[in-house]
Amino acid sequence: MRYSYAVQVVREDGTEVGQVPVRIDWEPAREWVRLKALERGVPPDEAFLLDCGFSPVWDSNRGQPWIGGFDGGAAGQDGGPREIFAVGYFGELARGVTKRLVAEGTLQKGDLIRCHPLAYPELGENVPPPPATAAPEPERLGRVSPPRIAVRPRPLRELLAVNGSEPVAAEEPIPVFIPERVLDEAGQLTTAEQGERETGGVLIGHLFRDGDEARLFAEVTAQVPARYTEASSAKLTFTPATWTEVRAAISLRNRGEMMLGWWHSHPVREWCKDCPPEKRASCALAQGFLSEDDRLLHRTVFPRAYSVALVVNDIGEGGPTYSLFGWSRGVIEERSFHRLGKESDARTQ
Repeated sequence: MRYSYAVQVVREDGTEVGQVPVRIDWEPAREWVRLKALERGVPPDEAFLLDCGFSPVWDSNRGQPWIGGFDGGAAGQDGGPREIFAVGYFGELARGVTKRLVAEGTLQKGDLIRCHPLAYPELGENVPPPPATAAPEPERLGRVSPPRIAVRPRPLRELLAVNGSEPVAAEEPIPVFIPERVLDEAGQLTTAEQGERETGGVLIGHLFRDGDEARLFAEVTAQVPARYTEASSAKLTFTPATWTEVRAAISLRNRGEMMLGWWHSHPVREWCKDCPPEKRASCALAQGFLSEDDRLLHRTVFPRAYSVALVVNDIGEGGPTYSLFGWSRGVIEERSFHRLGKESDARTQ
């Protein structure tokens, strides 16, 4: 059954502001289901071409039309990969609706509201679709097509044993291993800017499948510094020339590596230069985050469910800190990662 979707906006006192028709971007959810297929052993060329279907899961307390989540799976495949997605998937969409209502004057900044996603069955062939949300501009973002994906077999326990890494939690999505060498390089490039502007690069490496535990994991082998960028102390823009050089670097290395994600710096020392050092270290800006522009770039250029974004926080004292973000059931969230020591560095070079 086809559904039309809307976001209901309700004030803190329970009065309804309105229901705003929206079009759901299902692509992050599709990518997550495709990753589950890849984890099961479906060849990459097949897994990342799977079509997927989604249907609402109604709120357990209020029922239809309020959505409590949604069910997604590979279309036309009985017993194929499936996933139940939480209502948090609609969070960014709800924030976009709220911004629109503020811009229109329907809401004022600071108004306390609640947003609820709704789904209505389309009962006729002539029902018009809801208005499309504004699409990103791939050319402006320097969008590149993902390279051919190779998944190599490797026991996860082997990597953990060689490097003495901490155990991987069962609930951890796609464990990511990053050598200390790569973190040091990103940190040095960050501090060399002295807080004057953001810098960044692309994380490259390999995707592995552990046959024993039937799970995927990623190992970063290097970072390619991003040149030809447009940078300030508050923003970093990758240009088409940046991506051209990154692809050339991967080709010259000739090690079968692929782009696993990207990294960029946050010059907290510049943002908080008027604050005392002890306050700067505990500032929310120093904890690592992805801005709206960062999330748009990640969604557009790194849409694969295994893709990650590393933030290097230059707080000025004690060296930089690192925060990793990645996809989890279609939502970009902060996540953990595993540091690899010198033994891993030597073996992967």
